[in-house]
Amino acid sequence: MSYRHMIYSSSLLNRQTLAAVFIILLGFSYPLFSQEGHPLVGSWSGDRLVNDKNTRVLVLLDLQPDQEITGTIIENGVRIPLSDVTLDPQDWSVNISAVGEDRAGNTLSYKIQGIIGNLGSATQRNISGTWDDGTDTGSFRLQRN
Repeated sequence: MSYRHMIYSSSLLNRQTLAAVFIILLGFSYPLFSQEGHPLVGSWSGDRLVNDKNTRVLVLLDLQPDQEITGTIIENGVRIPLSDVTLDPQDWSVNISAVGEDRAGNTLSYKIQGIIGNLGSATQRNISGTWDDGTDTGSFRLQRN
């Protein structure tokens, strides 16, 4: 084998190795650019302000196998089941309805309308909008936990 042939084979081998390493690294980087789950599913906490009363809330959302979104609002230690959750991917608007009872047995009826903000971030994602508590209307902001 000539010296020229050895240099050419070595150079070709280095290029092939470099291409293989590049493809492997590209394959490992793919998950970095993929979306992390359903944009609503998870634990959300924040504040709602209705009738000048600021209340801390926790909203738990889960995606069922039939693609229905279910969950619970936890407020002042009371769990209020969600009766309806819709997400419009055109403008990332969210509509949530919840009906339950407080500790005294009084009916609670919530209508929540918001927009998902910072959708590209799994850690800074938020929802803000209006929160209707029966006949009273206020605002809310939830942060993804």
